[in-house]
This record gives sequence, C-alpha cells and structure tokens, in this order.
Amino acid sequence: MEINNSAGKPYYTQRNNQLKPGGACNVTAMIAALLAAGYAVDSLATERFSQPEDALMDFIVHDERTLALWKVLDPSGHNAPNEWHPVLALGTNLFLRERSLVGKCVDAVEWGEWRSKSQIADTIKDGGAAVLSGLFPAGGRKTIGHVVACVGFKEDDEGNITHFIIDDSWGDYHTEYADHNGNNVEMSLEDFNSKIRHCGADNKMAHLIKKAVAK
Repeated sequence: MEINNSAGKPYYTQRNNQLKPGGACNVTAMIAALLAAGYAVDSLATERFSQPEDALMDFIVHDERTLALWKVLDPSGHNAPNEWHPVLALGTNLFLRERSLVGKCVDAVEWGEWRSKSQIADTIKDGGAAVLSGLFPAGGRKTIGHVVACVGFKEDDEGNITHFIIDDSWGDYHTEYADHNGNNVEMSLEDFNSKIRHCGADNKMAHLIKKAVAK
C-alpha cells in the first residue's frame, strides 16, 4: 500500500525563495506539508511576497509573539527565529489564524520532540503530513542540517512501513542534491531511522500537521 498526500500537488523549492533561500528549508517544508494536508497555501501569499514560504518567513521573523518566544529560547540570537522548531510551530499557527485558514483558537501544527513512526504514519493516513529535521549528505560534505516535509509512506503486504515519502525543498538527497528536484522522494526506513533526528532513535522530532477541515 502507498499513501502520498502530496501526489499531483505543486512542488515547492527553497532555491527560488526571495528571503534566505539557503536557510529557508524550514518554512518551505512547512508550506509543503500544509499543502499536502489540504491547506490553501497559495492564499498565504501577500502583495510583497508572491510565494507563501516567503510570506511565512517574513511573518515569523517580524511578529512580536514569535520574537518573544525566540528571545526566551535564544537570548544571544545565535540562530534565526525560523530555525527554532517551537518558534516555527507557533509562527505557522498564528499565520494561519490571521489568514483565516483555521479558527482563531485552532492549531494546525502540533510540535512535539518525540513522535513515533506510527504516530507520523497515522497522521498521514488521516490526511495530514509531518515536518522533520535531519542530517543529509550534500555536495561532498559529510552532512548538513536540513528540514523536509513527510507526505506519505509505503507498506509491504504485511503492513510494515518500508519507505517514507518526503518533499525536499533542496532536491534529492540520494544524489547529494546534484538533482534539484526533491518532489516525492522515497526514503527507505533505514535512511529514515539514521538520518531523521534524533538520528538512530526510534522516536523523532516532528511537527504533525493536521488535515485541513473545511470551515
């Protein structure tokens, strides 16, 4: 069995982003996951930013509420606000509420450091998606920290997960990103276990994206 909630939907690459294209994997993965979960992400674009991932980035790095959390987590300002997963989750939820894609008190994004593979798969079965952080090989370097959208999975005849399906905004990690097309990349369970943080652990850091509900 295969489930892919991103099938037939647009692919978002961070490479053409207006804001921080080299550091926008987090917001671009979030947009890809929201799209897979059925949210009308195109409506998030603004007059200033034609791409929803740029609009989300701009919101997160300027909103007083996200900045307040960022300053608690990172008083020295070592990492940008969007690079902190709790800030990314808060900013995305606030952004969706203000754009009326969810109710005023609704969270589309559930952030939790420890999520099992079955929790991630169940979210996808229910029509949602996940945003995951990992360490990937790239351009001869041993690894880079990177964030991807998990939009589907494959099971064998006995119901065991064999692959997860990711939308990777930087490209195909199998080619160390020589191939810039990261749409619907199959990630073996072995790679999922070893590359997705916490690397080597059964449970993973994940944002679970609920399926969009018609308002």
